[in-house]
Amino acid sequence: MAERALYLDYAATTPVDARVAERMRAFLSPDGEFGNPASMQHAYGRVAHDAVEKAREQVASLIGAEAAEIVWTSGATESNNLAIKGVAEAYADRGRHMVTMKTEHKSVVDVCRYLEQQGWRITWLPPQPDGRISTETLAAAINEETVLVSLMLVNNETGVLQDIASIGRLTRERGVLLHVDAAQAVGKMPVDVEHMQTDLLSVSAHKLYGPKGIGALYVRRRPRARLMPQIHGGGHERGMRSGTLPTHQIVGMGEACRIADEAMAKEAERIRALRDRLWQGLSELPEVYRNGSDSHNVAGILNVSFAGVDGEALHAGLSGLAVPLALSSGSACTAASQESSYVLRALGREDELAYASVRFSLGRWTTQDEVDRVITSVQTLVNALRRRSPAWQKDCAGPAPGMGDEHPQYSDAVWRYFTRALAADPSEDEADLVVASDTPGSRARMQLRARIEGGKFVSAEARVYGCVSSLAAGAWLAEYLIGKSPEQLQVTTAEIEQDLQLAPVKRHCALMAEDLLGMISRQARLTVDAAEKVAS
Repeated sequence: MAERALYLDYAATTPVDARVAERMRAFLSPDGEFGNPASMQHAYGRVAHDAVEKAREQVASLIGAEAAEIVWTSGATESNNLAIKGVAEAYADRGRHMVTMKTEHKSVVDVCRYLEQQGWRITWLPPQPDGRISTETLAAAINEETVLVSLMLVNNETGVLQDIASIGRLTRERGVLLHVDAAQAVGKMPVDVEHMQTDLLSVSAHKLYGPKGIGALYVRRRPRARLMPQIHGGGHERGMRSGTLPTHQIVGMGEACRIADEAMAKEAERIRALRDRLWQGLSELPEVYRNGSDSHNVAGILNVSFAGVDGEALHAGLSGLAVPLALSSGSACTAASQESSYVLRALGREDELAYASVRFSLGRWTTQDEVDRVITSVQTLVNALRRRSPAWQKDCAGPAPGMGDEHPQYSDAVWRYFTRALAADPSEDEADLVVASDTPGSRARMQLRARIEGGKFVSAEARVYGCVSSLAAGAWLAEYLIGKSPEQLQVTTAEIEQDLQLAPVKRHCALMAEDLLGMISRQARLTVDAAEKVAS
């Protein structure tokens, strides 16, 4: 049985702490406290109600709030929607302008884009190169029409920490509401809504070892932050968020907050030491770049870009190792996209570096042994990919990475040739023939090097910068050439696609391979003809 993946994606979600799961179980079964907390007419409901209120106190305690200021939601995405849309509808008569940053989470970015369509004016502030925003830049963006500033406390991709306390003083002086998405901060570092002078603050349980599907929005009572509800119904949560409360999830979130309150300081110190050890190991590679501030950050997140490798090949390789690494290129909410991170591009990273970035996020159960294994695995894979690149010139010697036998995202043929490409050492021999190709709209670049003797190809090597399928196509191409004469190179794109079982979106990889075959066939014929003339 394959060894379970090493998990370094705690910023995407955390496992539920066993103590949290045990607390939740007591509110699920027929012999437990399964009542509806709104059913105050009988004991079942009253017990559930009391448990919900205790959890409300536990969440409030963790962020320095009052229990009455906590509104239950389904998670940070809903909290962000309720905060921003709720303010927009409640304060539209005062102004129709908001300020946010280009590096916010999608659940803020997309809400603001929606409001733009409704006639609101949104100022999108660019970050400084370290990912932070200056209070001076923010101050210049606020005007008489501004009703809300929405900023993350900790960026979900880079871990960069904003100076929300200084920003809170500014917004309070200007009479502007401040909403903070604190999903990546609460439970991992001290958060005090009074000190930060925050009016609205979003929290998600599954980022701090609680269950998925439950979160909270802090809504300040004094001075009061008004919201228009986005879900209407039974008037639950002081009318701000109707719907039957999921008692088991709420008590789970409360317990997770209680544990975090006790363990946070010591846990953060341990995780920061592991994160620094990870960065020290990865930075031994040349041309590796840390994204975001190296001094203003949360303990558990490290975002790194690797020059000289394609992002898809890097991530597929890491997840396809014999002992896979569970990592992310950024936010789990945007992981399906093939584009590079908009957060990293906003920081000034060029597209290829932004695409070849990895977010390592550590947590409660990360060990030093795991970190050391990750360092070795990443170094080995990056060196193997760089050795195959036609553009990488620096030394990157090392062992071949230990790859798994299959990958769920690729055909067996593609994965087999990809792993062969990683295992092969580049030839030091001089090549008689060298041709190169790329395709518009693709990052892939392919170079084919070969030697011909007696009218037939005796050696061939493909050097490729690109995705898994392009590396596989290169390895297939080199294998196909051996023993053939130039006249025998008549394979078509469709035949290459079929042999590799390429996905339709990867047809350009077969096209590159066919182009190279045509080019090297023409060069080889000229070489053979020249040799025959000399011999005669």
